[in-house]
Amino acid sequence: MDLSKFATQDNSDAGVWTPVELYGKPCDFDLLILGDDADAVQKHGRKSLKKLKAAMTGGTKNNSSELDDEAIDELTDSDNEAVLVRIAGIRGWKIERKGSKVISREEEPVTLHCKEIKNDTESYKLLIQNIPALKDFIFKVSRDRTNFLSEPSRN
Repeated sequence: MDLSKFATQDNSDAGVWTPVELYGKPCDFDLLILGDDADAVQKHGRKSLKKLKAAMTGGTKNNSSELDDEAIDELTDSDNEAVLVRIAGIRGWKIERKGSKVISREEEPVTLHCKEIKNDTESYKLLIQNIPALKDFIFKVSRDRTNFLSEPSRN
């Protein structure tokens, strides 16, 4: 039996273009999202665990179980980095709909507060800071391995 259809590593590393949906509504942009099995995501996970270990052993106040403010800030930043490492691209669309059906679609720049969102980390930071629900969406897509199967799931 050929198990290739269950392979997720290559697609996780390359990422998949995913139409963004927030609060149950389609947005007119797609994100290229890396899967949890991607090498970059795995590397970031190991780095985050090392930071957590250092914070738990060296970043405590008076050897108590409380983390100091600096350690908490580092861990919060690490959560944002965990989202950022999963974003590999963005593309916007000018979409015309009739009801819920798309009748035309052409590429268009994505903007936030009149600022164009580019394919760079600073733009992605701006997105997740201003639209925190994107974090949940990105994690949900990234963690669902069926999104990265070599052959689409029939489930």
